Amino acid sequence: MPQTPGSPIREPLARVYRAVRSRWLALRGLPLIRFVRASQLRRLSPLAGGRQRGGPVIRYYWERFLDRHRTDVRGRCLEIGTDRTIRHYGGPSVSGVDVMDVAPREAVTLVADLSRADGVAAGSYDCFVVPFTMHLIYDVEAALHHAVRILTPGGVLLVNFPCVDYYFPRGLDMGTGRPLFVHWWFTPIQVQNLLRRVGLESADFTLVADGNLFARVAYQVNMPIEELTAVERDHQDEGHPLLISVRIVKPATWAGRRPEYRDPWLPDVTPVDWDPVTGHYPRT
Repeated sequence: MPQTPGSPIREPLARVYRAVRSRWLALRGLPLIRFVRASQLRRLSPLAGGRQRGGPVIRYYWERFLDRHRTDVRGRCLEIGTDRTIRHYGGPSVSGVDVMDVAPREAVTLVADLSRADGVAAGSYDCFVVPFTMHLIYDVEAALHHAVRILTPGGVLLVNFPCVDYYFPRGLDMGTGRPLFVHWWFTPIQVQNLLRRVGLESADFTLVADGNLFARVAYQVNMPIEELTAVERDHQDEGHPLLISVRIVKPATWAGRRPEYRDPWLPDVTPVDWDPVTGHYPRT
């Protein structure tokens, strides 16, 4: 018969696990152990060949940001690529969920390119979540314009802008019908200028830049968030941001004009297939 969480068998095991984990975390903080751990950063390829052994550092910052703004996930919601964020952070106040992507597949309910989303009606959504997408869009100003346009007045856009990431030299094939390329790595001043160009004022958005030098290096070499100390993880260094997260509230008087569209030049290459094991690091 399965044991319940409060059963006499599972509670002692849980206490043992917590005690062992506490001792292990304390050991990792010892100077010698910390030195050995840091030595793994002296390398030319990602740890574990790119296989994810825990939570990515950059996603820790994004999930912390989302947790602060979970009450914004309400009403009719839209998310890029998946509905996982809305399902996780939304609650009974979510009345409907759509998923946008550039190609049809099982989870997608709205097939559209965000940078060319003229066919999506203005004022359609109360919340729009755009995770880890803007650096893959060449015409990012047009994408931001449409992201704001399709919100209801007072609707909220939760969007992030990576400051550094792995570059896809041959493009990445994720089954969307076109290769993905990293077009941008962002800085806070760059993002602020983009927001102003699409008709927003300082009072319309909140921008948070998370990260520090060690967090950036740890993310680049594929060190999981679980291996960072609280200081390494949470120290904020304005000179070494890793992720910019932005909360935008569409003003009732917003009248942003659609920018002139720009199309990228793309190399004629065979893209690398997305690998569910190594993620965006190609197998070697």
